Amino acid sequence: MFTKRPTRQRLVVAGLTLVGLAVGVLFLRGEIFDTSLQSVVYDRAITIGNTTLRNQVTIVALDDFTITQYGQHYPPPRQAYTDLLRALKPLNPSVIAFDVAFYDAAQNPEEDRSLAAAIRDAGNVLLAMQGSGRATLGDHTERYSVVQLPIPVLRDAAAGVASVNIHPDPDGRVRYSQLLIEGPDGATYYSLPLITAAKKVHAELSKAERTGDLFTVPAPLGNRVIPIDRRGGMSIYYAAPPAPSTADAIRSGHYPCRNPDYFCIVSMKDVINGTIPRDLIAGRAVFIGAHSLSAVPDDYPVPNSSGEKMFGVEIWANAAQSILTNRYPVLRQSDPVTLAQLLVVTLAGLLLVLRWRLYGFIGALGLLVVYVTGAYVIFAIQTLRILGDGPIEVPSIAYVIPAVFWWIILLGYLLVEEQITVERTRVTFGRFVTPSVARTIIDREEAGKLALGGEEKRVTVVFGDIRGFTTISEGLAPEILLGHLNQYFDGMVDIVNRYEGTVNKFNGDNIMVLWGAPLEVKDQARKAVECALEMQRWIVAEREKGGPDVSFGFGINTGPVVAGFLGAKGRMEYTVIGDNANVASRLTAADIARRDQVVVSGETLSELGDDIEAVDLGAVGVKGRVEPVPCWQINRLGAIATPKPAPAPEAPLRRAAVAGYH
Repeated sequence: MFTKRPTRQRLVVAGLTLVGLAVGVLFLRGEIFDTSLQSVVYDRAITIGNTTLRNQVTIVALDDFTITQYGQHYPPPRQAYTDLLRALKPLNPSVIAFDVAFYDAAQNPEEDRSLAAAIRDAGNVLLAMQGSGRATLGDHTERYSVVQLPIPVLRDAAAGVASVNIHPDPDGRVRYSQLLIEGPDGATYYSLPLITAAKKVHAELSKAERTGDLFTVPAPLGNRVIPIDRRGGMSIYYAAPPAPSTADAIRSGHYPCRNPDYFCIVSMKDVINGTIPRDLIAGRAVFIGAHSLSAVPDDYPVPNSSGEKMFGVEIWANAAQSILTNRYPVLRQSDPVTLAQLLVVTLAGLLLVLRWRLYGFIGALGLLVVYVTGAYVIFAIQTLRILGDGPIEVPSIAYVIPAVFWWIILLGYLLVEEQITVERTRVTFGRFVTPSVARTIIDREEAGKLALGGEEKRVTVVFGDIRGFTTISEGLAPEILLGHLNQYFDGMVDIVNRYEGTVNKFNGDNIMVLWGAPLEVKDQARKAVECALEMQRWIVAEREKGGPDVSFGFGINTGPVVAGFLGAKGRMEYTVIGDNANVASRLTAADIARRDQVVVSGETLSELGDDIEAVDLGAVGVKGRVEPVPCWQINRLGAIATPKPAPAPEAPLRRAAVAGYH
């Protein structure tokens, strides 16, 4: 059953599909591409899926302009933050989140007390804290051996403290935000963007629950269902790319907040000085932190940064925006969905390759492009709604792309199989025509030049005829007779191949061999005669071993002929025709090429050189020629001699004769 090509090929397709799925399972379990190729897919999806910002967040930038206003030194005095909170209060922000470290007391305690009073008066201020030291994985969280908290006077005045730990991925990009961390005493600290967003939508963090890998926060306008990984992290949906600095925005005429493609970012100096319109602050979540600040390079590559970096405070703004819009990208789709896609794409590509080979492979690549494009489009469509439904799975393209490898394996297998088939065809073909003719036919077929017609070539033609065939055939059964003939012809063909000849045809009890067609052969006449002498030696040796009493006479002539394909369009054969072929045929007559002898024409003799022993047989008349053809019996050429040379005839051949073309 497996010997049939279609069956074997279908089994290979099925096998490759199963192997591809098995490897896909291993890759998914090992998360092989999660931090490499799939992260690239994720980044591209985030870039393509950028959505319209909803004016829910404003960033107050601690920038170079602010530092200049407060004395040219970083960090600015606590008074700057006190002034900021007093300026923000009448603008009525919904929540104020500081991405600023207040871990150390000011040199002047009065500054801390003034800032604490402003914080208490605002009533909605969150302060930053962070875990440090050694971190260990807990149950969907990270536990730190040390936590850094704001100084007590400020912490007591604030509405809460929140973690600001940033963890870049191995490639340096920030793709997720810690939702929560634990301190050494087991206390839980929620992240700055989580608490900020919760206060903005009046969610109840105290009632938040984790079920498996989902963290649900109840909220009046819809629960926030947040995917949480084993580190306690939430993937960030970056709604906007890194915003230009405040200085660049001023130069471009987009300040303040006139470019809808970026988060609203205003200079802390301008808020303090009262030059920022109220509608850019009122009702919004306000993040305060370093941005457009040359003294503090608190910036990181992010999925949609396109070579730029994003300041930490802007990362928190994007994380809060994810929670506010209830939209969280997941690194890849679930394993069953991924494997189903891998199965469909792999099998479809394999079937295309099986059907159309290289063109099928190109078509399969086109199919892959359609899949990738469609997957990104579907992802982008899911980001268009104002409020999302929670997790949005990034297409698992990285785990489907390996299907191309299995397509290449199948294509390579098919090409190798076809090469083997072609070679087998050549060998089989060569059993009916000689290898040189087979190559000529195949080459011309591939070039589209296989057609009836011929060309003139100079060739040497050898005819061999069995002596006494009629007598031999009368005494043997047909199958035994055929076996003897095949035995002798098989040995003769081996010798012909060694001397670069081409067996043109077998015709009953004779054989026709060519040198010079279809392939050019150097010293064709000499090789033809040497071959004939060698064949005579082999035939005599076989006969003396006890074989049937079979003997041959060989006639050889050299000259131009027409060589090509003769017959009909549906059935043709390669042969040579012309007067010179007739001469070779005539020389095999029993009275010329006698038993065990090789006879050549004068044309052939003239190309053999001087190292030769030949007997002049006279001349023979040939139909179509005015002059008789001189012929010689070759007893030796070089080191090869005929085994049983016949004596010279009593009288040279002078009678007219008609050549018969076997």
